[in-house]
Amino acid sequence: MTFAVCKTCVNLILPSHLDTRWTSKYDRKRCMEMNTLNWIRSDVYEEMEQAAKGKLRMIPGLWIDGKTYWMENGFKELFPEENISVHVKRDNVHSKISFFRSYITNHDDKPRNVKLLIQHKHEYSSREHFSFISPAENVIFHMADSKVFLVNGQLNGKKMAECSIQPYWNLYSDQIWKCRNKGILRYHPMVKGNAISIFVFNVGFEGKGTVEAESWIVSGDSKSELLRYNQLLLKKRTSISI
Repeated sequence: MTFAVCKTCVNLILPSHLDTRWTSKYDRKRCMEMNTLNWIRSDVYEEMEQAAKGKLRMIPGLWIDGKTYWMENGFKELFPEENISVHVKRDNVHSKISFFRSYITNHDDKPRNVKLLIQHKHEYSSREHFSFISPAENVIFHMADSKVFLVNGQLNGKKMAECSIQPYWNLYSDQIWKCRNKGILRYHPMVKGNAISIFVFNVGFEGKGTVEAESWIVSGDSKSELLRYNQLLLKKRTSISI
């Protein structure tokens, strides 16, 4: 990050033996305002540049009996108080596709129902992002500058049935839920600016066991291209070429 210094600033830092009596309080104030403005501009420009370079990040989570857990620090975690673990593996299927297999394991003998949460967000924040749900295709789109991302998934052949786009700050104020105790998301079809998308898989266990879910991020330049990849992913799970 660079800082621009105005002419007044240069005069303000001249050696003391030079005549700087012409410098007034107004000059100093103007200098500070200009440098502050330049700092803000450079920060905004840097954010915009980083947003264009950034990718979409997937963060898995769980809802269990009214409690929400997010795996911010990795793709493998045991929740000892719940006797449940999650392990996410990433497969290389195509250069434009990030493909994830999520394994949810119940280590308890008793039957239970939990929810696997799949969150997506941009690596860098920007007010220029636009995220929305497409009901016709049953997918979610994230747009950043000229880049488009499609996210989707399935569990045991069942497509995502519940999803939402949320302002980023809702995630940490627990506003993502319409009913937290029942695990029902608050529905928002679109958000402009810093946002996350969340979709949910209902996972049922009769006792000890492991359930596998699949999710993916497809990046490209056009909606039609992304939808072609999405249809292939729904049908086949090996390497993809178009």
